[in-house]
Amino acid sequence: MDYVQLAKKIETIARNAGLKITSAVSKEIMEKGGSADIVTNMDLASQRYIMSECAKLIPESTFIAEEDNVRNISDGYTWVIDPIDGTTNYAYEYKHSCISIALLHQKRGVIGVVYNPYLNEAFVGVNGEGSRLNEQPIHLSQNKLRDALVLIGTSPYHKEKADMTFDLAKRIFLNCRDIRRSGSAAMDLCYVASGRVDAYYEESLSPWDFAAGEVILRNAGGKLHVLEPETFNYDHPIGLVAANQECFEDMVKLIEEGRHE
Repeated sequence: MDYVQLAKKIETIARNAGLKITSAVSKEIMEKGGSADIVTNMDLASQRYIMSECAKLIPESTFIAEEDNVRNISDGYTWVIDPIDGTTNYAYEYKHSCISIALLHQKRGVIGVVYNPYLNEAFVGVNGEGSRLNEQPIHLSQNKLRDALVLIGTSPYHKEKADMTFDLAKRIFLNCRDIRRSGSAAMDLCYVASGRVDAYYEESLSPWDFAAGEVILRNAGGKLHVLEPETFNYDHPIGLVAANQECFEDMVKLIEEGRHE
């Protein structure tokens, strides 16, 4: 299978889905599991569209997708889809959300596409082919931790992790240049991959949050460390540290020491 050509078709699907969500006339907001865990009618519409189009590309493929409890991974080809990553941002018109589509083969990411319709930015990673932003190669930063800008996620669906998350956020803040919180894990990973930031930390991410971004980060040369449950997989949420090569070891040490004090 020609992954480079396939990635271009996936990018087109992501761009079309982005147009749909940004041109929506009205939004219906519903809670799934508390005030922090919401879904909109456009999440559902975007997911239906993406799944339909991706199925045409690989008819025998299976899907993991955020909405409607779609959880079917196989040893063949599996799509991992977040129809709107950053739903809360989207609901509030914060304009920092994206479409995230990954393709796995034998349970390993081979293509990742993350599209931000507000900035018209498509991040694409293909195994063995590097990663690009709007067709231009992207590269990691080279800052060490003391000079790093670090993104953090607050795992809002798991507020029992708040003490650890914010204790570690303080630890990071005291050891780097500054920190940020964006509300979109997929774009956080892409921003590390493209050198816009130097590192990223979050205690709990679902597969659709990290699958596409992981492919983009890895193929840009970035490094990733799994915090919990210490094995990288797509079966349940995991915690992550992602970083450039210069500050990766110091970030991991800082986080792991803080988590075990």
